Amino acid sequence: MKLLQSAFFLLAFSGTVSAASAQTVYGGQIYVNSENFTRQGDLLRVRMKVSYDSSVVGSCESLVFTPVLKTDSAVSVLSSVVINGRERERDAHRTEVLSDNRRNMPIVVKDSHAAKRYFIYDTTVPYKDWMQECRMYVESEELNCTGHRGHVYEDLVLKNIYLHDMSNDNPDPNVHYYNLMDYVQFLQPQGSDIDKFHRSGEIQIFGNKSLAKLSGSRFNRTVFNTIATDVKSELQRYGTSLVGLRINGFGAPIGNYRRNESEAMERSLDLKKYLMKQKLTNRNDLNVSWLAEDWDSISSLVAGSGMNLREAVVDIIKSIDVVNGREREIENIGHGMPYEYMVKFIFPKVYRIKYTLTFRHDGFDSNSAMQHLGSNPATMTLGELYATAGFYKKGSREYNDIVDLTARLFPDNPEANINAAGVALTRNDVTLAHKYLKRWETDSRAYCNMGLLYLSEGNRDKAEVYLKMAKAAGVTQADKALSELMKMK
Repeated sequence: MKLLQSAFFLLAFSGTVSAASAQTVYGGQIYVNSENFTRQGDLLRVRMKVSYDSSVVGSCESLVFTPVLKTDSAVSVLSSVVINGRERERDAHRTEVLSDNRRNMPIVVKDSHAAKRYFIYDTTVPYKDWMQECRMYVESEELNCTGHRGHVYEDLVLKNIYLHDMSNDNPDPNVHYYNLMDYVQFLQPQGSDIDKFHRSGEIQIFGNKSLAKLSGSRFNRTVFNTIATDVKSELQRYGTSLVGLRINGFGAPIGNYRRNESEAMERSLDLKKYLMKQKLTNRNDLNVSWLAEDWDSISSLVAGSGMNLREAVVDIIKSIDVVNGREREIENIGHGMPYEYMVKFIFPKVYRIKYTLTFRHDGFDSNSAMQHLGSNPATMTLGELYATAGFYKKGSREYNDIVDLTARLFPDNPEANINAAGVALTRNDVTLAHKYLKRWETDSRAYCNMGLLYLSEGNRDKAEVYLKMAKAAGVTQADKALSELMKMK
């Protein structure tokens, strides 16, 4: 049974072996690890994880990363990957669009906001017998800001490679070859990007001394400028438009409820007219209202304060209606001291404006999605990233890189982390899979990939528990993996 279990792991993970520690190249600024070499018929597949420091290239510079296999008498130069600085990538992309010629070399863009970045190198070359005894080097070629070639550095990464030759495997007819991608569960992010979403904010009035002194058009202009700043921030995202605005104003007592209510209505209408003239949004989607006296907030603030007789004040608010003299009753208790406290410390906190902006996001088409992914993926939504990944075959290097990126851009999203863990498992990166799944191990959506994680570690008992729970939840991938696991007993 143990032999069969070992065979399952070997075959499920494509027979790859990971390096124990990273090798450094290019003066210690690039790290290479998880090197995997698999012969697949007439091809040699080479995979590795390549990390690089934020200082590896300047904004207008590039570095060409090229692995090379060598013996004393033979050489095979593998595919190159270009690491571009942000400014260099913008120039290259602009040239590509103008000339209508796509670059034929994989590109990664250095993120200056992260201390270290990485990409998964994955390529195939024609297999030669001498590769069983070869060494692996990495050539790092500098390109300066004018595009001229600079120094070329060559670093030895492996003195010899461990080659798994799948072409020579002679499997037991009762043991099947598995592709782990068939068992990993990939979740669809909840919600739709082609939908409305909301952003809210609050403007203190008396808490903002400059705003409290304003009235009329100056007050309206200040409110408009504050809201417009938030609108502008959201409209930076591609395909986003403002379709609605709701404003709720909140006031406090001034000694005359009727007058207070009348002034609140006038203020809301005046503000609405001003905003309509500014054409901030469509007129039919603009709603402005004003609550003359926000007694709910007053009651909560009083109850949480250190004010004397606060319980009595809260009781008056609950039992006496505004039109029946609520404010007058509060003024008459405790020689007016509680009311004076409220005027000084409670009412100023109540005067405020709350606003809710409604946006529509229409998403990316395939061309714009690809462009943003290469230049500024942080502006893309989770759904857009998954839609872009869908342009590639599931399990391909491009698909896996995008899914892994979603977890780093959306670290608090369960679907992004669970899916990225699945990618890590297919890459035989158990440590990274653990990192992504740690927060979600009790989430039923993660049960299938948790089972595969324990299976990859050789813990069949825990793997079986998680896969059974995932099967009970209706996950077909878990049912398939569990069926194969049961055959090993």
